[in-house]
Amino acid sequence: MIDRLGALRIGFDGKDVAGAAARTATAMAAGVPRIAGAVLVAGEDGRVERLGVADLLERVPGRSSLGAYHYEVVEIKTARRVKPPYRMQLAFYSDLLAGAQGTAPLHAHLIMGDSRRESFLLAGVNGRYESQLARLREIHAGHEPPVYICSTCVTCPWRGVCVPQAEAEGHVSMVYGLQRETVGQLHQRGVRTCADLARTDPARLEQWTRCGPSWARRLVGQARALEHGCVVWRDSPRLPAGEVELFFDIEGDPDTDALYLFGVLTRDGRGERYVPFLAERPEDEARAFLACLEFLESHPQAPIFHYHHYERTSLRRLVERYGVAPERVERLAARLRDLSADVLAACYLPIRSYSLKTVARYLGFEWTQHNSSAVQSVVWFSSWLRTGDRACLERAVEYNFDDCRATRVLKDWLAAGPHGVPETLAAESPAPAAV
Repeated sequence: MIDRLGALRIGFDGKDVAGAAARTATAMAAGVPRIAGAVLVAGEDGRVERLGVADLLERVPGRSSLGAYHYEVVEIKTARRVKPPYRMQLAFYSDLLAGAQGTAPLHAHLIMGDSRRESFLLAGVNGRYESQLARLREIHAGHEPPVYICSTCVTCPWRGVCVPQAEAEGHVSMVYGLQRETVGQLHQRGVRTCADLARTDPARLEQWTRCGPSWARRLVGQARALEHGCVVWRDSPRLPAGEVELFFDIEGDPDTDALYLFGVLTRDGRGERYVPFLAERPEDEARAFLACLEFLESHPQAPIFHYHHYERTSLRRLVERYGVAPERVERLAARLRDLSADVLAACYLPIRSYSLKTVARYLGFEWTQHNSSAVQSVVWFSSWLRTGDRACLERAVEYNFDDCRATRVLKDWLAAGPHGVPETLAAESPAPAAV
């Protein structure tokens, strides 16, 4: 891509920051139309406090300290759609660029994996960027932010510090579904731990946070499950039945939006059979998808169990991508059953996350490979594409098989009915006094 655009490459080895930044400044002063790997820095007294390496700077008309032109930032992504982190990245680079050229660029640009170009006004994201930058400056100055546990902690490099601290404190943010703002509101009312929230009247919680009655009840119920260490049941699940059952799981690369594996575990009176529909190369996606679609349609009465919305939304996206008749999609969609919704409607589990991994492991299921995850599956598939090592591909298939089996374990557990105590478990507990 960079070579096709005819850009001047700066060249940066990750060490000589000053030299690379100087070469970037020289190229900008010379008015080079496109500069690749531009090194942009900010700081005082010769110290580099912020550093960015932009994929591309493009010269555009307009006054700046450079003359009758200035530059705007272009990032190149393999994804097919724009994601919020991309906008923050571009806002950061554009902020550094403003210091280098004496004027703030108005626009930033993305070149996506399908070569489509997306542009946006930086004014729409600068407010959020400035807020995030201010928080980072506070942390850098020594201000320690309060503990807050959420789903993104799984990939955070600081989880080894924050999570043990939250567990030791019984921190209220360990309750699934609590937003950061709500945690702050609860702290102001003296509700700081899971035990505090478990003793709170849902009506009072709703009054404090304006979260609505059903959500208030869910938050308190989840806290009670954690506090008592057991399943708290809300209702008996009502799942579809069939002589044949299908358990469905898709693997895809979120950065490229490419789907490379459609796995189906079939169960009938003769036993179970796993069928993987594999796109060994990204260009094989259509073939694998259409073969999987035909297989699902060959069992027209079978319910199709999956976990969370990824399978449903992915199928709809593929249908549009490959021009499948809408009526085929609607027939298939009517048979899809998202077990994550059934879990949330039926009970509160004493867990901090409702990912399939967490739920199935709570039920005693374990993945064959100890380091299994959706991210690791993408790594295995990428390694296969890069090296041709079929063992990597086989590991990705085995992981998908385990995901299908985990979905089946969850379905069977739900179908067996309530195992635990009813939601009235801790209704007798007094609510804390309002502060």
